[in-house]
Amino acid sequence: MPPFAGQGVNIGLVDTLTLSNSLTSGKHETIQAAIKEYEQKMIVYATEAQIESSKNEIKMRDPAFSFQKFIH
Repeated sequence: MPPFAGQGVNIGLVDTLTLSNSLTSGKHETIQAAIKEYEQKMIVYATEAQIESSKNEIKMRDPAFSFQKFIH
């Protein structure tokens, strides 16, 4: 994931929690079913993060971009 949303590590932590919950919930008969549930959830939040990162990259590559507007 491009680093323009600052979410790479956060997504990794969410992945870990989501997969762990899926594997230990007791609602799946097989490990494969638990992994499939995790993957379905991961696709949603990871796609959202990638879209946000891509939008931020476009903005940051603009020659007029400045971080000054974020300083309060």
